[in-house]
Amino acid sequence: MEREKRRLPGIVSGGVCIVGLGLIGGSIVKALREYSDDIRITAVDRSAEPVKLALADHGIADGADETDNTRVDRLLADAGLIIMALYPAGMIRFLADHREALQPGTVVMDVCGLKGSFVEEAQRTVPDGVEFIGTHPMAGREKKGYENGNAEMFLGATFILTPTERNTPETIRGMYSFARICGFARVRQVDPMLHDELIAYTSHLPHVLASVLMASWKGTDEVIAYTGGSFRDSTRVADINAELWTELFMMNSVALTEKLRDFSIEFSEFVSLMEASDREGMQRFLERSTERRRRWTQTLAKAEIGAQEADLLRDSSEPLQTEDGM
Repeated sequence: MEREKRRLPGIVSGGVCIVGLGLIGGSIVKALREYSDDIRITAVDRSAEPVKLALADHGIADGADETDNTRVDRLLADAGLIIMALYPAGMIRFLADHREALQPGTVVMDVCGLKGSFVEEAQRTVPDGVEFIGTHPMAGREKKGYENGNAEMFLGATFILTPTERNTPETIRGMYSFARICGFARVRQVDPMLHDELIAYTSHLPHVLASVLMASWKGTDEVIAYTGGSFRDSTRVADINAELWTELFMMNSVALTEKLRDFSIEFSEFVSLMEASDREGMQRFLERSTERRRRWTQTLAKAEIGAQEADLLRDSSEPLQTEDGM
């Protein structure tokens, strides 16, 4: 599905350099390119192959791998918006290594799944006159790599912003425009530390549970013939990028450990109901969870309808609104 080409929002009019051409970085390249061929997009990756792929399919105008520091610095210096699509630890190291190439007036954003103290560290790392802002696109796939990037991956998804007092209103508005042209349906603003607590429950915990569920079977692979939709749905995110998710889990260990303890309490209650053959208690337990799930589904559906209706009424130059009208 091809989006209508519109005039460029200010946040991307100065050119975009994407650092990290994996799944998210590649999808951003393709979403921006589908929005308008007028956006100048360049890229940097730690290896040459993704850069070659992006050049070959005309996703980017120029690119370099990290071994060519001179070209990397030039690409960074020429960009008005730099999108950091690296693992968290590598991102801080990259910003420190190329700090001198960042020009005053440049906006640097990241797209990783952790914020917390990381945003503060990144804001300290960039030089004066350069603005760093944390974002988290709530979208992804089990596959990785530039070749698996998809321009439509962000359609209907939520874009999380974690601004601080160091971010200007102009940059925050620019992030709304960026979310809009990539196809996100909603933008939510949240404190960086609260972000990590919420994500520990809504993202990290489900990945842990799926991985543990896959590991818990002690029989033969014959069980595969007996799996249905519920099992496939429950274990989908166990097909995981182990290197990335190990880093995310460990960097968010405090919040994730707390959510795992909360889960253990509820799980222990369920086990106790089983052991006690408490039929009425189990029914109440399941009814309580079902009611919450349905309420959350209805709330999300209303938010999506509201975002779609607002999008039809809004001029393309205006920023996307949040669910609470921000």
